[in-house]
Amino acid sequence: MTLTEARYNAILKKSIGWLIFIIGTLSTAISLLNYLSSQREKLASINAVLSDFTRVIIDMVRFNTAFLNLFWQHSPVPDFGNSTNILFWLFFMLVFFGMALNAAGSRQWRQYRYVKEQIEDHHVIENALGDQNSALLAIQRINLTNHSPFRQYYLLYILPIMVVVVGYFLLHWLSLI
Repeated sequence: MTLTEARYNAILKKSIGWLIFIIGTLSTAISLLNYLSSQREKLASINAVLSDFTRVIIDMVRFNTAFLNLFWQHSPVPDFGNSTNILFWLFFMLVFFGMALNAAGSRQWRQYRYVKEQIEDHHVIENALGDQNSALLAIQRINLTNHSPFRQYYLLYILPIMVVVVGYFLLHWLSLI
């Protein structure tokens, strides 16, 4: 891809990555809050103070985020004990895909900036020497590589597994699973 295509592609990847990340994070967080709200009986058997604290926090967050009513009404509530909850896990994975897409866009943006700065430096040297044609030809010949979000191994493959394991132990410790 050319230099300008790389620039627009990097900006697009970063923008879409942030959008996917925000939607996935909001849906996952609200789903988990709804899950905690539905598990009040289990929390009450552990500690009444913890149960009241979570109830107050969840109600306060729900009341103060009226602009997120779409998420509060339609986010899937996970049921870790009985079913697979495909929609919940899809939104959970969207968090990490958004981060990976943003990281791929950032990497492509850094590559674009580096190449552009090198061309500008080369152009300044050529202007000092009196030769101005080769810099324009170099810009037209440049082909940059496309950075895929699927090559972000840590963000897309390792980090979700680590978060699931920590979340499992945390929910198991609280006797919610």
